[in-house]
Amino acid sequence: MNFPFISTTPYFLKSWSLGVGLISILPASALQLRVFNPTAHFRIIGFSANPTTNPTFLNPSGDFATLPDLTGVGWNTKATEQQFTLVSPRHFVGANHFRPSIGSTVRFLARDNSIHDFTLGSIHGIPNDDGSTSDVFLGELTADVPATSGIRPLPYLNLPTEANYSLEPIVVLGQPALGGRGVIGQVSDFGGDPITSGAGIKTRAFTFTYGAAGSVDDAKAEVGDSGSPSLAIRSGQAALVGTHTAVAVVAGTTTTYDTLVPHYAERLNSVMESRGYHMRKITPTATAFTAAGNALTPTVRALKPFVFRVTLTNGSAAADNIAASFILPSGAVLSGITSAGWLTADATTIHRGGMAAGESVTIDLVFSKAPRSGNFQTSLTVTSDGSVAKTFGFPINVAASYAEWATGLEDSSFVGDGDGDGVTNLLEYALGGNNRVASQSLAGSSPPVELQPQFLAAPARMRFLRRQDFAARGLREIVETSGNLDLGSWTVVPDGGVTIVSSPAAGFDLLELPLDVTLADKRFYRLRVELDEP
Repeated sequence: MNFPFISTTPYFLKSWSLGVGLISILPASALQLRVFNPTAHFRIIGFSANPTTNPTFLNPSGDFATLPDLTGVGWNTKATEQQFTLVSPRHFVGANHFRPSIGSTVRFLARDNSIHDFTLGSIHGIPNDDGSTSDVFLGELTADVPATSGIRPLPYLNLPTEANYSLEPIVVLGQPALGGRGVIGQVSDFGGDPITSGAGIKTRAFTFTYGAAGSVDDAKAEVGDSGSPSLAIRSGQAALVGTHTAVAVVAGTTTTYDTLVPHYAERLNSVMESRGYHMRKITPTATAFTAAGNALTPTVRALKPFVFRVTLTNGSAAADNIAASFILPSGAVLSGITSAGWLTADATTIHRGGMAAGESVTIDLVFSKAPRSGNFQTSLTVTSDGSVAKTFGFPINVAASYAEWATGLEDSSFVGDGDGDGVTNLLEYALGGNNRVASQSLAGSSPPVELQPQFLAAPARMRFLRRQDFAARGLREIVETSGNLDLGSWTVVPDGGVTIVSSPAAGFDLLELPLDVTLADKRFYRLRVELDEP
């Protein structure tokens, strides 16, 4: 495109005027290619009315073994020259001086050519080192882009120093869904007065130039290209480097200025963290996690609520985009997972933007119902960018409970007697009765042993049944005596000297307690049962 002036001053790529006599309002145009070839330079064919992915995009140059996944580069349906780069399932970046409106529809094209629309919910300005606003903004969608959509967020090119970005070959995208090539020049601060003639925009930027000679794929940005990305290719994967900000024309050479997105990665992360995401690095550093788990509830009882806590510790390197996924014991009912800084991905998975090296966090699994009694395991699988998934297993021992025993009873209360045998549910539970058969004998005993205590004379003694795991079940059996059966006259008989007579059925003992009485005494004895199941 020929401009009606020669300028040594960079101008922004949005169609606007920065000052009287400096820049006139220009119509939006297209990314400029040295030798335009629709087969090679259209990233999307039929943009934007009937978009389909171009499988030969930049392939004639022979650099791509396969077409990189660029599904994360989308556009504003009401202003298609505004193109953005998805950097997480929820967030995208663009040029701050060329913002879309809140409520705009951002559209993405999957590789199967299905179209996916999302709504822009908010925009976050990202600051420079001095606190001023840079020329990169972070857009936040009202909902995550589902993994099943086929739309993939792009990682960013993380290099050791800014000097390493110089001479990096890049793919340069622009409107209308075109693409070419460039090579990064230098990295420096861009903007501020007098360069922007009072606009006051500053940003950390890199340049790439377009001169009189070069490759047929060489590209330069034009008005309307603001916010479109420049990408590096690593092992067939596209990595975000910059977003177009401005161009300058000097003696026939056009220099494009791109905001260096990696410079702002940590500041972008600080905003994205609230949604459980970080920017993804194209070459992440692996880390190793360790985990330990234990029940916070003193005794986990069948069918009762309990809380299980996992302590997760990161290794020697910072971790990004962490997901913690749990496999629960069969029959357990999970009511929620709670942990500061984590967000729920689904019923059994939570995620977090990052953890510092050596950081530990606690994750509480809150169960509304434990499984039936027995030995179980819950497992945790942890993933993060660049790290191999690691799985940890934690045993959970579930003790029996009255609730488990009483499951299915029409009247499951302690005083219920659905089988009509005159023995209440709590007594049947404690002493081994069958709660579905009218019987006053210990289930499974042969010959039958009565549930009711038995009294023997010379010497006086009392025999009664007790579960072998009575303490673990929270049961207490208390022998009491009274001389007149008045309600307040019962006193506890010390259980010293109790011996085991036999074990008449699996899990039960028949006990004998000596009684300090004579035949002349008129005493009454009873066995009282209590249940304390926290």
